[in-house]
Amino acid sequence: MSLIIANKSLAQRLEYDVIKGDKNVGSMIAEKKVKGDSVFYFIESETTIKMLLTFKVHYTLEELYVNGVLVSGSAESTLNGNSRTKSKVWMEGKEYVVEVNGFEELRFSEPSISYSVPELYFSEPGNKEETFSQQFAEYLIIKKDEEHMFTLYSEDGKNTHTYEDGVCTYVKLNRTYASFYFQLKQ
Repeated sequence: MSLIIANKSLAQRLEYDVIKGDKNVGSMIAEKKVKGDSVFYFIESETTIKMLLTFKVHYTLEELYVNGVLVSGSAESTLNGNSRTKSKVWMEGKEYVVEVNGFEELRFSEPSISYSVPELYFSEPGNKEETFSQQFAEYLIIKKDEEHMFTLYSEDGKNTHTYEDGVCTYVKLNRTYASFYFQLKQ
């Protein structure tokens, strides 16, 4: 796959290499499709790590916004083909329902979700201090570290996002078991 970007600030499809140490261990794509007043996000990654055993992690996420408000989404993470985590978010009347692994985790009506994790790849958070994560069924804290560099905190660890021309070009994921990097393909 090749990445075609005439102007990074207008990019709608971003492709990343997943790197552990000095080895390419996978890939990720992030897509943003705008049609009228709807915005659809799609993220998919595949990572294979060989230690004593081979671990193949596949992740997908979809979210739909209408008029700047999240109306539905789903995500799934698998390990060696077996589902680890599934989540869904949707509007039911004027309230949101978030379901993780088949169990309702959260219901809330205010405020409307207008910013969530997928947008972190397409634009800098600016002054935002949090972003919604359907995977964790909560808002996650975002802190600006320096110009064009922001850290996202979750129960899995922290992710540091670096931006160029408003687009995320590099993500460092710190986990208890390892560190990974997402590097935008040039």
